[in-house]
Amino acid sequence: MSHNQPIISQGVFPMKLKLAKVFPKRKKGSETSVENYRPISILPTISKIIEKILLNQLITHLSTHDILTAQQHGFFRGRSTTTALVQLTEFIIDQLEEGTTVTAMLLDFSKAFDSLNHTLLLQKVSYMGIRGISQNWLASYLKDRQQLVEVNYSTKNTSLKARSSLRHINTGVPQGSILGPVLFILLTNDLPSYLCNWAQAMLYADDTALLVARKDATSLETNSFIALNMTKQYCQLNDLVLNESKTQQLTWKGRRTIDYNGLPEINQENEAKYLCITIDDKLSWNSHIDELCNKLNSCVYALKRIKSTCNNHTAKTAYFSLFESHLRYGLIVWGNSSTRNRERILVLQKKAIRILAGLTLQDSCRHAFEELGILTVVSLYISETICFTITQNPDLGETHSYNTRNADNFALPIHHLTLFEKKPTYIGRKLFNSLPEDLKRRREGKNFKTALKTWLLTKSLYTIEEFFNA
Repeated sequence: MSHNQPIISQGVFPMKLKLAKVFPKRKKGSETSVENYRPISILPTISKIIEKILLNQLITHLSTHDILTAQQHGFFRGRSTTTALVQLTEFIIDQLEEGTTVTAMLLDFSKAFDSLNHTLLLQKVSYMGIRGISQNWLASYLKDRQQLVEVNYSTKNTSLKARSSLRHINTGVPQGSILGPVLFILLTNDLPSYLCNWAQAMLYADDTALLVARKDATSLETNSFIALNMTKQYCQLNDLVLNESKTQQLTWKGRRTIDYNGLPEINQENEAKYLCITIDDKLSWNSHIDELCNKLNSCVYALKRIKSTCNNHTAKTAYFSLFESHLRYGLIVWGNSSTRNRERILVLQKKAIRILAGLTLQDSCRHAFEELGILTVVSLYISETICFTITQNPDLGETHSYNTRNADNFALPIHHLTLFEKKPTYIGRKLFNSLPEDLKRRREGKNFKTALKTWLLTKSLYTIEEFFNA
């Protein structure tokens, strides 16, 4: 313990823990092209343990003093890609409900984590109240870092290693580190306030969307232009590089269609990826479902091979890690897209369930969902949407106060657009209101999610309509 004492008392990060080994991993394409390799950085295990301890202290400080912007969704408790996607889609739908046109600029920063300016970061964390020993520790953690590249190869049945010379790293955060993404978040914490007069910024680490909403074309074009140029200015001030050639713009037009075709300097798209979800200018999610079906098809094939060689427990574990992990991602935003889209997903899920349960194509698999303890895609959507709506939206704390059999129900906002009913928090309220009364009364308890899953397992729902008619 004695050699670790300076880490705590003097704010010093040990030099021996600052060396990273980088292993090039080929993605695809020619083996002789450097562009076809992804660098995988390996840091000492003890380094990550120390980082984890100090990250917890950092999070406590940021939370206690309410420092982190509400527009940043990355790497903090209660925030996730799901909260980012919901905030994005609900902002768009709310603006369309008001008859406003919305345009989104999905920014691409070139090597954002590698270009982080250490001096600037230390200045910014000082403004956040991170000073003295804590600031000294961060400075020590960042400076004098080194890395080398190690390549494993074999010749004449002998495994060998080749190493490069050491290279000093003067900018950026350590790849593969615990603290790295959080330090980038702290550097860009002031971006939303920098742009607040012109655009709404939504961030997940370096994945940034700028949303501009206006009712006339002139204001929309002016504010979009200013927001983009203010972003360029921000990048210059913060040593970041905005890649305009990879920045994309989508526009959602309200009831009163206006003549707006986007900014000429960035690519205008009908659909684009944000946080690995394909968003289109109709919020139909059709392209995302196409991509998801391709992934799930591959998972079904993999499950079939696994089931033929492994026991049932292993096959079921593979289902959750391969199939359901893809199924759950972004489900809250795309799950209410259309009946046809849900049916396409359900067909593939049934194939997976038949493999696990050993059923033929002619056998009904509705009972197998309950026996295996697996929720249908419809039940998963219902469960996740209800739980998200309850836990992530403090404004839902009040229900109907009058004494009726529906006293535990949430009030549903008045609206004009059918699209408004696809908002996760709207449909979440509506789904919750249709739960059995005894289940609704348990919503503030610790076991609500488990009780909801248990109830849904007994239903094995294939459609949303089945739920409302249950």
